[in-house]
Amino acid sequence: MPQDAAKPSASQIKLVLADVDGTLVTKDKILTPRAIRAVERLRERGILFTITSGRPPKGMKM
Repeated sequence: MPQDAAKPSASQIKLVLADVDGTLVTKDKILTPRAIRAVERLRERGILFTITSGRPPKGMKM
């Protein structure tokens, strides 16, 4: 199978799941403007977005 065959097209993406620490927020637990813009672009395209974390639920409070 060609390497590019495994990449989904933008129209095939229905959901993006992102880790919180080091991906959406800095080590100081700051949500960056870049992360906010990225999520806004997903919403504009009708792509669902949610977060995941290895933290316990109590640890997700910011």
